[in-house]
Amino acid sequence: LPPAPETAGTSPLDPRDVLLVTGGGKGITAECALAIAQDSGASLALIGRADPAADAELAANLARMDAAGLRYRYERADVTDGEQVAAAVDRLESALGPVTAVLHGAGRNEPAALGALTAEDFERTLAPKIDGLEAVLAAVEPERLKLLITFGSIIGRAGLRGEAHYATANDWMTERTLRFQQEHPQARALALEWSVWSGAGMGERLGVVEALIREGITPISTEHGIQVLREVLADPTAGPVLVVSGRSGGLPTLTTVQRELPLTRFVERVVAHYPDIELITEAELTEGSDPYLTDHQLAEGLLFPAVLGMEAMAQVATAVSGHRGAPRLEDVEFNRPVVVRPGGSTTIRIAALVRGPGLVDVVLRTEDTGFAADHFRATLRYPKPEVPDSAAPIDLGLPPVPVDPMAELYGSMLFQGKRFQRLLQYRRASARHALAEISTTSPAPWFAAFLPQDQLLADPGTRDAMMHAIQCCVPDATLLPQGVERLWLADRADQDSEYVVLDARERSQDGNTYVYDLDVRTPSGTVVERWEGLTLVAVQRRDGAGPWAPAMLGSYLERGLERVLGGSRAVVVEPETDDTADRQRRDRTETAVGRALGRAVTLLHRPDGKPELAPEPGLEGRTVSASHGAGMTLATVGRGRLACDVESVRERSAQDWDDLLGAAQLAVRDLLVAESGEGPALAGTRVWSALECLRKAGATSQALTVDRVHPDGWTVLSAGDARIATWVTTVNDRTEPVVFAVLAGKEG
Repeated sequence: LPPAPETAGTSPLDPRDVLLVTGGGKGITAECALAIAQDSGASLALIGRADPAADAELAANLARMDAAGLRYRYERADVTDGEQVAAAVDRLESALGPVTAVLHGAGRNEPAALGALTAEDFERTLAPKIDGLEAVLAAVEPERLKLLITFGSIIGRAGLRGEAHYATANDWMTERTLRFQQEHPQARALALEWSVWSGAGMGERLGVVEALIREGITPISTEHGIQVLREVLADPTAGPVLVVSGRSGGLPTLTTVQRELPLTRFVERVVAHYPDIELITEAELTEGSDPYLTDHQLAEGLLFPAVLGMEAMAQVATAVSGHRGAPRLEDVEFNRPVVVRPGGSTTIRIAALVRGPGLVDVVLRTEDTGFAADHFRATLRYPKPEVPDSAAPIDLGLPPVPVDPMAELYGSMLFQGKRFQRLLQYRRASARHALAEISTTSPAPWFAAFLPQDQLLADPGTRDAMMHAIQCCVPDATLLPQGVERLWLADRADQDSEYVVLDARERSQDGNTYVYDLDVRTPSGTVVERWEGLTLVAVQRRDGAGPWAPAMLGSYLERGLERVLGGSRAVVVEPETDDTADRQRRDRTETAVGRALGRAVTLLHRPDGKPELAPEPGLEGRTVSASHGAGMTLATVGRGRLACDVESVRERSAQDWDDLLGAAQLAVRDLLVAESGEGPALAGTRVWSALECLRKAGATSQALTVDRVHPDGWTVLSAGDARIATWVTTVNDRTEPVVFAVLAGKEG
């Protein structure tokens, strides 16, 4: 059996038509007749043996037709009796008009072993299918018919135990339908050979649905069966004979046209294959067959990367559909991690189902959950729509962020191993924007030498780095993907440069959940991949104690300040050299402020040295503050009163602290020691940094009080309407702790 093609069209019936339905009061025929009438507005002329007054199911169905506002009439007649049928049709046409379409759904099925069948058994089974169809065609005007539909059974083609007589009846009815088409070319004839339905139909009445499921035969749901009928009627090229079936359980008498499957890693072992409809494959994951697993270890488990899940889904979707090239992924979900134990193995199962023209639904399951849960799922759309472009600049006119990912980030903030270590450098690393260069060169094979090496999508290591490069925005936690709304995937041909530029911008945050939009560009600026609505979840939160790469501190400070002070302000921290020349410090301040704003800026300085932004469109009303200390530059940009300070914690004598702070501020220090459990040097440095912020802000009073002491290293002090948040941590290559302080106050 070849798969049926899909061609869009409209229903062949309209409100002027009258559809004659046999067996139409109950079962799947009634459900289909009701749907046809609702879609087309055609009137229903129903013939059946049952009496609505004595048959609850029939009465309920007629009540549904009344409730739907359908124009219909029901007449009792035995479809095998030509005279009764002719009389019933006369009455129906008098009430509704000439019959222009026929749906023949009458049938009889009383299973019996082949050796026990008699001639009478055959005659009783053939009568409603064959004699009934002849009686109906004799009672109507065939030349007026535009549509004849006969409801047969797959049993007529495949056979089934105890169904020899029923198989014969259905086979003969299909032949009669084809003969009608030849005799009446003006009409469209459709012989639909259904598999078993669930929820309605003969399979339900015979109580065999569960037994067939155990044999691998999947029933057709009522909703799906009606939808298939709608699609067939709307497709003028469908038919004249169609087998409509779920999985057929490997029936030896029923085969489908096979297509050679591509030789790819995740089309390893075929579980089920219905070309252009469904493909289920399995693949065993081990460290030997999939060495990338050793480069993707988190805690005690080897994580099957989401990017390899995308490749697996694309490989199976391509194999079942025959589409080529990278698709667009939609409604991507990473619901459960796929974990392989070190030294162990796990089997993944990928199931792809063609949902419509160019649409394939794919799920990925594992043996660890009994193949009973969707770990990954997505819809793949072919061909990939054109990637939308954007005008966002990728050259900010600033030097690269001073952090070496290989030396300072991988192995600490980033857990990924060598195949995934593609982050070359950051052009911007702020709390809500990552602009980074990512290598497209793979340092090692992805699969064992005995496995196919071809990949459909662009390099998975590059794509993984697109996600983990966003880690700079939330540097105190590990971010794992949870889903993507839409993803225009690059294929291998799109990555012909040595690196691509990631532009990731935060759309929203809710607790530990972050949503980002990503553009991926060539060095010349062409967008080759776009992610819309990448959802990341923060796991394994760190306490912030460090040691930190200084350039990663700005994002943490910015988000922490929002939590403890409210409002928003951009924060940047940069490491600096040992020079103390005023000009070089001012250059570093200008660069840091530019990073905070995402653009090169010019700073002016007042006589007292306080920096100000040179007037430029879009920068009106922005306040700037900067501090140099502990081998770093700290810069903040916001609105209203703003000041910052960074200081190394140093042990001092009691006299030194008395000279530095004075009696009033020593009392504040001592209260911090009592409430936080910190040593005098750390608490005293917090107070000193707060005083520095007040001086920079031009405060007339430096009377500090303790506002709040947080358990995560933050302490808030107050002075009038100003609040100063202080935080302590450690940084790379420095033994002493460092205190950061930021003051926020009202406008003016």
